[in-house]
Amino acid sequence: MPPETEPRPLGKQHTQKKIKADLKRYCQLALQLGASGAVIISAEHVSVDERVRLKCLIPRCNRAGETPNCPPNAPDLELFRRAINLYKWAILFKCDITNIEDYMPVRGKTTTRKKQPPPFFKKNSEIVDALERQAYKDGYHLALGLGGGSCKDYLCLGQPCQVMENGSCRFPLHSRPSLEAMGIDVVKLIDEAGWQSYAILDDLKSTSTAITVGMVFIY
Repeated sequence: MPPETEPRPLGKQHTQKKIKADLKRYCQLALQLGASGAVIISAEHVSVDERVRLKCLIPRCNRAGETPNCPPNAPDLELFRRAINLYKWAILFKCDITNIEDYMPVRGKTTTRKKQPPPFFKKNSEIVDALERQAYKDGYHLALGLGGGSCKDYLCLGQPCQVMENGSCRFPLHSRPSLEAMGIDVVKLIDEAGWQSYAILDDLKSTSTAITVGMVFIY
């Protein structure tokens, strides 16, 4: 992605032509950083569905309640719904993950394999951070990024959340809720982008590749 020749003041109103050019640049940046796909989407296509957040609690995710970003502690859905209605554009990207069997537990059997946190969310988080940071540098001071998975896994590597213990986050500039925690139907967005997603089955016989998805609201 070619660098900007002139620094931009924060909050400056840009022309629609400039905004569209920036959005294309951010898609290119996502691909350069390792995303396997990136598209520009209209923010009006993003809706908040309470049923999605409930999937964090029914059946209960192992991380539910363990961080301030995970339900039921995640930011209020109504506040988030009102906020995203103020955006016009966002970048949606995906990262392909292969060898997913390395990250699946062996159920009903003993195993010597170490239980690792799902590292595939780390790349997703890094791209969200980079896009949000670049957009901020370009003057979009309200750029807002969301990734996938629990920050406790890809940042703290499973250690107890310090925010829950003493109010101090280890990674305050990188910790963020997931798309699902904020009620966004990721499967619907994947379908609208022309990508495909499948259920990860216990035997993994029909699925060899998974994807993680991130999104950054720009303007």
